[in-house]
Amino acid sequence: MLKRILPLLVTGLVVWQYQNHRRSRELQRQDAASKAKPAEVTTWEGEGGALRGSGSQLGPAPVQS
Repeated sequence: MLKRILPLLVTGLVVWQYQNHRRSRELQRQDAASKAKPAEVTTWEGEGGALRGSGSQLGPAPVQS
């Protein structure tokens, strides 16, 4: 009787550990995806600097790319 029960218990333990591992990895992935990203900082020429993409604009109008 022990020969039948022991493999079932071991198999159940392995399946439970696998499920627990998958659940914890999924929770970690959800936590990483839900973290708030910082707002992108843009500065204008009149407020202390130029936009990063266009550089300082000394001409008549900034060139949009």
